[in-house]
Order: sequence, then structure tokens, then C-alpha cells
Amino acid sequence: MLITKKWVTLFCMSLLLFAAACSGGSSGSTASSGDGSEGDASGNIQLRMTWWGSQTRHDLTTKVIKLFEEKHPGITIKPEYSGWDGYMDKLTTQVAGSNAPDIVQMDYAFLTDFARRGALLDLTPYSQSKELRTEDHDESMLKAGSIDDKLYAITLGVNAPGVIYDATLFKELGIEEPQESWTWKDFGDIATRIAEAKGEGFYGSADISGTTNMFEVFIRQTGKGLFEDGTITATSEEMQQWFDMWSALRASGGVTTAEVTASTTNALETRPISLGTAAMDFSWSNQLLTFQQVNKNQDHKLGIQVIPHGVNEKQIGEYLKPSQFISGYAKTKHPKEVAMFIDFMVNDPEATTILGSERGVPVNSSIREQLQPTLPEAEQAIFQFIDVVSNNSSEIDPPYPQGFSEVDTSFKSASEQIAFGQGNTPDVIAQFIEGAKATLASSQ
Repeated sequence: MLITKKWVTLFCMSLLLFAAACSGGSSGSTASSGDGSEGDASGNIQLRMTWWGSQTRHDLTTKVIKLFEEKHPGITIKPEYSGWDGYMDKLTTQVAGSNAPDIVQMDYAFLTDFARRGALLDLTPYSQSKELRTEDHDESMLKAGSIDDKLYAITLGVNAPGVIYDATLFKELGIEEPQESWTWKDFGDIATRIAEAKGEGFYGSADISGTTNMFEVFIRQTGKGLFEDGTITATSEEMQQWFDMWSALRASGGVTTAEVTASTTNALETRPISLGTAAMDFSWSNQLLTFQQVNKNQDHKLGIQVIPHGVNEKQIGEYLKPSQFISGYAKTKHPKEVAMFIDFMVNDPEATTILGSERGVPVNSSIREQLQPTLPEAEQAIFQFIDVVSNNSSEIDPPYPQGFSEVDTSFKSASEQIAFGQGNTPDVIAQFIEGAKATLASSQ
């Protein structure tokens, strides 16, 4: 009797698995195959695509997916999107379980790690065969998406770090808008002046002392990259200078308190400038449009300026960066169709018109020329900012080394410890540097 029950249970489970494998034929169906892709009984190809971003990005990307499906009736794509928080952790888990989506939005910081783990599809053959057209893509962006001479990622847009600011508020307070030549001292003075003028509960800027890629710009201003030869280069003195600057601004009210900063997420809707409680924030140029759209004060105009300069900087820290990449999963059953969709997303005139500059200025030069005259004012500002950075920047550093994700998390944690006064700052810094070097060394 026990044996009979066992086999009945197994038989039922088999039926359920079979039903799941054959279900759906639309972009909303649930993929369940071990390698993240499947096809239905009619021979239609079903792919999964994952990305992070705001609701604006989700809406635009799903429109592009629907357009692709209309033009390619035999292929459906199931969207899987979220905010940035937890995105890479989830993707790492999916890769470990051999169940990652077929099409993956990838970040520059994590490209090396995922490529060398064998998680990403080599796109080189599709570029060489012109199934994935790259002839109008800037050579530096193709280089940025390549690891060990293989193309693993296509740039979705050209981007640059900057300071988003409330231009309307600056005008109301009689404060001159930031200029390209401004310094960290200028930033601090402006932030404190705004906080004093607006009163308690309003801040000059968000506190981004725990944001690794903004600290990277600060380190680049000393004439070196944040990472070199697989290890971190920042000294305890440089980190002390960075954290002391933000501690002084917290004390003056110029930036958000430790409590406010800890409760803020990467979702732009939650940022102090969006909530109308701060005048500045540090972000990426492609996010200017979304910041404008989610801003509580819709009658306020936002602007963007370069990251403040170091007083005695040895090189400009600002740089042009691939905003995000689009990659394929190495274990997809449909690599040709993955390459087809990537080509569509960055080279099709209709698709790129839908996406606009939400992910950054388009990487395809012919698309840029067609698109720019048709853009609204806010998007024109992004193109203009990229022009400013093009003339006032230094070359981007190589992709972050393997182990960066853990270092990034530790840096944010160190920042929070210092902000909340949980430990002596030099001790927290020493612990971070020791841990970062150990993590990077073990990841090589």
C-alpha cells in the first residue's frame, strides 16, 4: 500500500511538471525550464528577460517587447523586472541554479564577474555575422562590453555620473546654479546654505557617502582608479577625508541625517529631492528624466551638473560610462533569438524611439542623429550634459574586479556605521580596507 501511494504521488507530480512546461504562449507566461528558456507545443519560442529600473523604464521596455513580438510572431518574451535593490543578488542565485533569464540587463560593475563565471552568452559570433549590428556603435562602448576579447554585453545607452539639482529652488533662493568648474567645497557650501535657508527637515543634498561609484569619482581625482591589479587602491587617509567631509555636512544639516539616509532606497520615488525635502542628489544622467517625472513638485525644473572637482585633483574624475548593458544568458536554448532581440532593442528605429534616452544617450550613432531633434526639453538636457562630460572627463577605468558586489555592500555598511557613530572612524575604515582586500584576493 505504501509503495502504491508513493508511485501515485510521483505520477501526479510528473503531470504537474509536464503541464507547467507546456503552459502559456504569451509574454506573461511563466518560464520553468532549467536553463531559463522554453518553447510551447506549437513550436513558438519563449524567452525571459530581466531588468531593473523605475516604473517609467518598465513601461517603456514592455512596449518594446510587445513591438518585437508583433514583428516576430513566433517569439514571446516574459518580462521580469524590479528595482535595483536585490537585483544582482537574485540574478546570482538564478545563475547558480541554472535558471537565469535568457536576456539580462547587466551593470558595468558586475560584467567581469558574471562573464568569467561563464554566465553570459558570447555575442562575438553574432556581431561578426551582422545578426547583431555593431558597426554604428562607438568602439569604446564595444570595448567596455568585452572581457578577455569576447563581446558579452551591448551598451544600452551612454551615461555619466552627475549631481541632479532643483533649478527652480536655486532660483527662488537666489543661489547660482552649479557650474562645471565647481568643487567639493562649493558643493558643501551650497548644501549648507540651502539647508539654513529652508529650515529644519529640508536638506541641501542626500548623503551619498556610502555610494561606492561616487566615492570612485573622488578617488579618480587623485589620479588613480579605485581598483588596480585586482585590489582596492584607496588609502585610509583618502577614506578619512571622504567620510569627514560627509560627517561635517551632516553636522551642519547640509545633507540628510543618518536615519533619513538609512531609510532611503535606490528607488527614485523615495529620494529626498523627489519628496521635496532636498535640493540635490547624486545620480546618473539617464535618470534625470525619471527624477523629473516622479518629483513631488511638478512645477519645479531639475538640472544636472558634473560631480564636483577635487581642489588639487590630478585628473578629472568624471567619465562616460555604459549606462547599462544588455546581455544573453550563456545557457539559453535560443542564443540566435536572444541576439536578435538585443539587435532590435539598440538598432531598430521604432524601438529606440520608444526607449528614448531613459537608459542614457543611444549607443547607435545614426539613431542618435535621428532622435535628438525630436526630444522634449528634459531629454535634450541629458544629451547636452553628455556633451559637457565628453569635453570634461577622463577615460573610464576597467570593469570592477570579481568580488566587487561584496565590497560594495561592505562600503555602504561602513558608511552607516560612521554616520550612526557605531565605532571609531579610523577603525571602521581599517576594517573595511582589510576586508575588501581579502575579498578581492579570494575572488581572483
